[in-house]
Amino acid sequence: MAITEAKTNSDIPPMSRKLWSEQAQKNMAEWSHGIPAVLGDNWQETLGKEASQLYNAQAVVYLTLPKGYTPWSLFDLGAFSQNILLATTEQGIDSIVAYNFVKYPQILREELKIPDDEEIIVGIGLGFEDEQAQVNRITSKRMDTESILKIKK
Repeated sequence: MAITEAKTNSDIPPMSRKLWSEQAQKNMAEWSHGIPAVLGDNWQETLGKEASQLYNAQAVVYLTLPKGYTPWSLFDLGAFSQNILLATTEQGIDSIVAYNFVKYPQILREELKIPDDEEIIVGIGLGFEDEQAQVNRITSKRMDTESILKIKK
């Protein structure tokens, strides 16, 4: 199947940013604000090109769950994903989790022989950072830990 024929929706439906929580919208706006400063006026084109090339990842790990999974299974898979990210970082391998890795599930099923009764949840790009790539210079301001973490004694 050609990509031009493929439906561009992941197995987990994307949600309009307008429906995100106020804090999530603020975080995305903050992240987006710094992009033109790094990538220039044609930032959308540059970012789109990088995304369409899967950020030049040398490998991609795909994690799936059986259809009808429970929310706890999704939590477990998220924790497993984080452990992959931490383990690869410890080995000197960089990683990125991005929607572009999973936005063509029908092509992934066909090419990777993923059965229809599995949902493709996340793709993790692995490789070695290209320090010359502009996209790797994008940073964002982070919230203070105190504003998101409450410890009660």
